[in-house]
This record gives sequence, C-alpha cells and structure tokens, in this order.
Amino acid sequence: MKVGDLVNSTHALDRSTLGLIVAYEHDPTKRSPSCDYRVKWLNPPRGCPPYSWNSEVWLEVVSESR
Repeated sequence: MKVGDLVNSTHALDRSTLGLIVAYEHDPTKRSPSCDYRVKWLNPPRGCPPYSWNSEVWLEVVSESR
C-alpha cells in the first residue's frame, strides 16, 4: 500500500468504507500505535472523523494509484 491508494476498511467496528491513503508514517511517536496509514474517508458516517490512522491488516486496496 502507498499514498494515493483507494482502500476499503475491513475492521468490524469501523463504519467508514472507502478512503484514500494520504500519509504513511513509520515513526510510532507521530501516529497511533500499530497504525502506519492515515486515511481520508470519502463519505464518513455521521459522528465519525474524516481522517483516521489505520493498520495495514484493516485495509484492503481497491485500486492502486498510477
């Protein structure tokens, strides 16, 4: 996965669906624990933030950027 990829959330408790990876951060002092990818959700449900940090195991690439 890389910045620009369209992803789908597969986490059972996350109500967001499609989003774009907007950042990758390997430094654990600059992101949530075990979550390297910052995702901008395209249409977040009411009450959900427009961005979130996610683990690779919770994301499925829908389409790779060119």
